Amino acid sequence: MTTTPAPHLAGTAARPRGAGGDPAGVEVVAASPGRMVGCVILSLWRRDMMHLLRERSRWIGVIVQPLIFWALIGVGMGGALARFGGEGDYLAYFFPGIVAMIVLFTAVFATMSVIEDRQRGFLQQVMVLPSSRAAIVLGKTAGVTTMAVVQVSLTMAVAPLAGVDLLGVHWPLFFAVLVLGCAGLTALNFCLAWVVNSTAGYHGVMAIVMLPLWVLSGAMFPAGEGWMGWAMRLNPMAYLVDGLRHAMAGGLSADANFGAGFGLSVLAVTAAMFTALAVRTVARSTQKARV
Repeated sequence: MTTTPAPHLAGTAARPRGAGGDPAGVEVVAASPGRMVGCVILSLWRRDMMHLLRERSRWIGVIVQPLIFWALIGVGMGGALARFGGEGDYLAYFFPGIVAMIVLFTAVFATMSVIEDRQRGFLQQVMVLPSSRAAIVLGKTAGVTTMAVVQVSLTMAVAPLAGVDLLGVHWPLFFAVLVLGCAGLTALNFCLAWVVNSTAGYHGVMAIVMLPLWVLSGAMFPAGEGWMGWAMRLNPMAYLVDGLRHAMAGGLSADANFGAGFGLSVLAVTAAMFTALAVRTVARSTQKARV
């Protein structure tokens, strides 16, 4: 008579029972909380990577659309500036803002799946597991950030067309800014996706909130005086764009509005704040569901 081994259970580990590790008996024991959190983060990250591989046309669109904006707006604005006596290459100035747009689009479209996963009951099943609610946020953030790194790396292949010397890019600063900026945007979008009940409503919020944040990030024009300048200083995306400018210029850019070190610190603080807010949002919704 043959026996069929029991399937491996999430949150459990199998170890041999009996003298000498006799495989005839297997005892199932619960995994440690730390290991369980790591398993949830890894599982959600792998799930996003599978989506990236299976939905190539969707993510290629995330790259192509901003590049079309860069070509059309860059050439048009460059011609307008030249007509009125402006100096400089507007395509080069605009390119870091386009990279920031790709990061924003990646965060927006990837966190949209949070709404679909809640409607299908997938995230409710994940929350049943004895793991920290932070694991859900961190797993999603890790997956989306990896997507952004892959897509931005592909986009940098056309950076020489904007006058960027790839050998002169400060790559450690570039990826530090990219990861921190994407982590903050992902956590913020995660909060919005968690409280919005439909994808249509989510698109509306993105149009009202996220696109104006990108416009006021210094992607298209430098910070000015008055309320516009203060709005840029309070906008986390402005520090993402400036950090990318510094990195593409080799570490220091004359077109940036803020210092590289200061901007990196702001991105780290905002990423931590938005991540904590996302964890709090998940925890509060779980508590309400139990009442």
